[in-house]
Amino acid sequence: MSSDIENLTEKTENLSNDPIYDTNWCHMPDDIKLECIGKMDFNERMSLRCTAKAERSLVESKKIKFYECDIHRASDVLYDDGRNHYVSLTSKKWNSFSKTFENPNNAFKSMNYIWKIGVFNNLSIRSNDPAVKEELMNYSGKISAKHIELDCCDHEIVAAVLRKMNYDVESVTQVQNTGYWLTKDFKPTASLHNVAQILIDRDFNIGFTFQLSLNADGSFAEFLGHFVDRIVSKDEKTVRIRTNNPDRHILLQRGLDEVVKTTYRLQFFRLMVISAETKESEYDDDCKKWISQMDSEAYFDYDAFLNDFYYGVFQ
Repeated sequence: MSSDIENLTEKTENLSNDPIYDTNWCHMPDDIKLECIGKMDFNERMSLRCTAKAERSLVESKKIKFYECDIHRASDVLYDDGRNHYVSLTSKKWNSFSKTFENPNNAFKSMNYIWKIGVFNNLSIRSNDPAVKEELMNYSGKISAKHIELDCCDHEIVAAVLRKMNYDVESVTQVQNTGYWLTKDFKPTASLHNVAQILIDRDFNIGFTFQLSLNADGSFAEFLGHFVDRIVSKDEKTVRIRTNNPDRHILLQRGLDEVVKTTYRLQFFRLMVISAETKESEYDDDCKKWISQMDSEAYFDYDAFLNDFYYGVFQ
C-alpha cells in the first residue's frame, strides 16, 4: 500500500514539472495555424473563416480535397420559378456540405470560395441558368479538377470553365496525367472549333481530352473550314491540326462504327491534345468506350433484351 502511494506521489511530482502553455488561438504563429487548418473538415473551416479577416485569409490559402462537387438545377415543387440550385460537396469519408439555394447567384457566390480552396476529383455542373453563366464568367480565379462533366450547359459556360481550369486537370481513366472533359448535348455546332481554339490559345498539356455529343449536323465540316490552314491530315472520321506549339497537335475524332452511324440521333466527338510525333497507326480507333460514357443507350441491344425478357417470363 505504501509503495503504491510513493509511486503516485512520484508521478504527481513529475507532472508538476511539465511546462504549462497558456496560449490562445490568436497568439499562435501562422504556420501552426495552417497545420491545424489542414486537419479540419470543410464545415470547420467555414466556421473559422467567419471569425476574423486574418483567419479568412489563412483558411483561403489552404487547399482541401473533395471527391466530388455537384452543382445542378434542383427540381423542387416548393419553388415556382424552378431556378433553385443544389450544391453538394463530398469527400471519401463524409458528406461535407449540401445546400439548396433559391437564387442561383447565391449558389455560385458560395462556389467562388469553394473553387478557390477546392481540389476536386469530380466536378459536375448541370445547369444553363443565366445566373450560372454570369457567375462563372465573372469568377477571376482558377478551378482545379481531375474529371469535369457538364450537362445542359451552353458553349459560353463551357468556354468560361475551360479558360479558368488549372493545368493540373487529369484523368484516372486515361493515361496518367492526362486531362479528361465530358460534356453532353452540346447544341451550337460552332462550339467544337471554339473549344479547339481555346486549347490552342492556352497550350493545353499533351493528353488532355475533350468529349462531347451534338444533336446538330455540320460541326465536323465547320471544324475543317475553321482550321483549314492548320490541317496536318484528315479522313472521314479524323482531323489532325497543328497548334502554336510545335511539339503538340490536336486530333479530332468522330465516333462512328457499325452501331453508331451517321443516322444516329446524336453525333459524338473527341478532341485530344497529342504529341506532334504521334503516328496515325497509334490512334485509338475504338470509339465504343468513350461513346458509352456519354450515351449509355448507344450500344444497348434491345432485341437481345426483349428475347431475354420473354424467355424469362414465358419459359
